[in-house]
Amino acid sequence: MSSFFKSRSAQITVLIVSFLLVFVPYFIPWGPLDWLSGKLMTIAAVTNAFTIVIAVYSQFRRSGRFINERRKGWVYHIYLLALMAIMTLSGFIFGQHAGAYEWLLLAVVTPLSSVIYGILAFYMSSAGARAFRARSPQSALLLIAGFVVLMYQAPLTGAFFPGIEGAATYLTDTFGMSVSRMFSISVSIGAIVLGVRMLTGKEVAFLGFGEGDE
Repeated sequence: MSSFFKSRSAQITVLIVSFLLVFVPYFIPWGPLDWLSGKLMTIAAVTNAFTIVIAVYSQFRRSGRFINERRKGWVYHIYLLALMAIMTLSGFIFGQHAGAYEWLLLAVVTPLSSVIYGILAFYMSSAGARAFRARSPQSALLLIAGFVVLMYQAPLTGAFFPGIEGAATYLTDTFGMSVSRMFSISVSIGAIVLGVRMLTGKEVAFLGFGEGDE
């Protein structure tokens, strides 16, 4: 029996049935089907919550190996585990809206998030510098449009060059909006194609199967 549920055909069948149970009620409202769809989505939400538990457990094991072997940066792993334990216990004991938990969020999590975004800003600046190179007429137009929009975001630029607001607003409301919608449409089409490939069994890597595996 266990080998049957591990087979490729059985897992694809479960995938198709689960998809139909969630997809069909959007177009065919029916009480029992809606109830079954809600239960299935609840099961998926609970499963996702358990994946977080597994991730925390994996992080504790990984950091434990770093600490035991005294690898480079092992002191930071002690700090990480201590914060994870304190945040978890305070959330379970005092609740998410307690003063102690909110203080930890404002004093620890928020500054760390700011540091992460600060580090990402350097990578984005580097990528922008490589992209904004006028090697062709198209890249020159991209450079000019990006320069106008970026300068508009700076407060001093708007004070010294009031006319830049209209140009930046025009670029963001026309070209920027069209590109954003094109990106959204392409992502949606890609997601639909990937879903169809998954349902037809042509994309099975997410199930742990390779090419030709059963």
